[in-house]
Amino acid sequence: MDAAFAAFRKQFETAIAAQLAGDSVPFKALWSHKPDVMIFGAQGGMEKGWPEVGDRLDWVSGVVRARLTSVENVSTVINGTIALTADYEHMVRSLDGREFERTLRVTQGYRFEDGQWKIFYRHGDEFRPSGR
Repeated sequence: MDAAFAAFRKQFETAIAAQLAGDSVPFKALWSHKPDVMIFGAQGGMEKGWPEVGDRLDWVSGVVRARLTSVENVSTVINGTIALTADYEHMVRSLDGREFERTLRVTQGYRFEDGQWKIFYRHGDEFRPSGR
């Protein structure tokens, strides 16, 4: 894996943990602010454009509380200035005074902008094993 991208992914893991703990600032710093950014969030909805995506990340950090336990990378593809990852994000979520394990399936798109990797696309949904 490209060294710069590997370092970025370490930052990502720290930032997504902060996001789940209620601090959206580190995760938002990893995003492109170009008009084509987009998120299909695990809480539903779709936002396009940095103002909407940034607001969505702030909203999520206010309503979701979880402790990230691990990010399991299923696939990473890097082709020049574009990269794509497919991950499972494992966490323990707190809701109504109870804790339960939760896993998101997440696909993210990245591009190399102004000398650094940035997220420009995220799609997450809850993983529910099919029993197969």
